[in-house]
Amino acid sequence: MKFYIIDRQVSTKPAIFNNVNEVVNTLEKVVQYKFKLNRKQYMQNLIDLGYGADDSLGRTFTESMSEHVEIGVVKNGACVRCNIHEAAHHAKYVEEMGH
Repeated sequence: MKFYIIDRQVSTKPAIFNNVNEVVNTLEKVVQYKFKLNRKQYMQNLIDLGYGADDSLGRTFTESMSEHVEIGVVKNGACVRCNIHEAAHHAKYVEEMGH
């Protein structure tokens, strides 16, 4: 499974990634140039607004950042915007349990 980010402030071409961790690591760089904050500071702002703490996989962070950049999976050569954590979880389930 491949994942992508499109930050239209930078380019209309997708940046492609092999796993969710690569996406989260890249989003940590994106939040720095978009908001002049590191991930911890950005998440503290969300916590202060009542969004709750982030999990170790960066689910809350990623979902919040999806409001500012396009994030999703590459399916049959096309970029499909979606929750990448749910897509990865579903793909793992299908792989382990079958169709």
